[in-house]
Amino acid sequence: MTENTPRVAVPKQRWLPLTSAPRSPVALPTRPALAERPALPVSQRPPLTASKTLPAEDPAVRANQPLTPPSTPPKPENTRASASADAVEAIEAIDVNPGAKSSDVHRSSVSQASTQEALGSDAAPKLYTEKYQLQEELGRGAWSTVYLAIENVEPLKPRTNLPLTPPTSPTTGATASSKKVLAVKKPSSRQAHKILEKEAKILTYLTSHADASTHLVLFHGFDTAQHSIVLGAVPLSLETHAKAASRTPFSTKTMFDPVVGAEEWAGLAEALIGGLAFLHSTGCVHGDIKPANVLLRSESSGGLSPLYCDFSSSHIVSGTGEGEDVEEVSAVTTEYLSPELLEALSPRSPARAVATYASDVFALGVTLLFAAIGDSPYAGARIASQKLGMAKEGLPFEFARRGEQASRVMKGRAVEKALSGALAKEAVKRATVAEWRDGIREVVESWKEGGWARGG
Repeated sequence: MTENTPRVAVPKQRWLPLTSAPRSPVALPTRPALAERPALPVSQRPPLTASKTLPAEDPAVRANQPLTPPSTPPKPENTRASASADAVEAIEAIDVNPGAKSSDVHRSSVSQASTQEALGSDAAPKLYTEKYQLQEELGRGAWSTVYLAIENVEPLKPRTNLPLTPPTSPTTGATASSKKVLAVKKPSSRQAHKILEKEAKILTYLTSHADASTHLVLFHGFDTAQHSIVLGAVPLSLETHAKAASRTPFSTKTMFDPVVGAEEWAGLAEALIGGLAFLHSTGCVHGDIKPANVLLRSESSGGLSPLYCDFSSSHIVSGTGEGEDVEEVSAVTTEYLSPELLEALSPRSPARAVATYASDVFALGVTLLFAAIGDSPYAGARIASQKLGMAKEGLPFEFARRGEQASRVMKGRAVEKALSGALAKEAVKRATVAEWRDGIREVVESWKEGGWARGG
């Protein structure tokens, strides 16, 4: 090679790792939406399993639009749907579609015949026509998302006959005191529109009774433009309150009292049993009683008044009849579903899984047991299927006495006396709400005479 021969650039050698060639991405099979799966007949249902929570999607809001609550999963023809996001796996296992918020939930629908009888065939929900602005999210489930909202008020006009001074110059908007605070329950999908409209009709019917404001969250009306239910804002739930109270340091002085305190628990029990008696007197089966669906309103006296909310699982029956044409529950509530409903959801059961007055009583009994110990009586379960098995046994007291708060629900003491009739395993042996209301008065009076601190 001569000096005039041009040099050829030799690229530097780069060593590659000894790995197999990259594979092209494989498309995973998409999972069909739960609501699109047709419900199997009762005889073909697989075994029950416990439930978990289904996360809901964040609402998509256009930048140039005011915030409005999102929508709720659909309910196509011949499929079951639930208002709780927590019962998804349990529902998949038994092929009766999903449920609502926090723990597990069961859903029942209003039959057309019974609703027409109670509300009228051409019944329409009470309308809400004011404007509002959504604020932060308060909670969500499979069917809906609840937002804190502020009702818009026209700006205050200045009085022109007074001289303006810097500290009192006219404002450009309404004062904070003139704005009404709301809770707006917005559907999380288009298919949930009918579910929330049905709930609005039931609330319209219930609030036509004089005592409704004592027992139910204030219902302002139904926003037809957004398919949303507008309610009074009550941000504290019994679930949150009891769990917070259970974290109070344990002491020998209060170890036999409910975690929320003996006097407060007795007041909550009397008020909630009275509220359930009101619902049943109107022919309403709530169908989804649990601590998350009891809100606590602060009173000027410093106490808390419990109010029922979330009637998307409710149905109206005529008089004292239960109604044969009401749909079966569409999801299970592991902690709060009565044993007869869990049994009816079993694969080989010929019974119809319909929420009744008796199942409401059992659900409220477990709810008050939760308020006494600050947790589910089945909290000791290691896996979800074990929790479901416990619930099917229908012995919540027995499992509660195996936990850390066992002293609060000991046999023969006030809490056990107050709830034993409501928590009878067999529905025929369970106290009616009227019997329960009369019985708890005697327990509370005896508790007061013996001294709250001694636990009854």
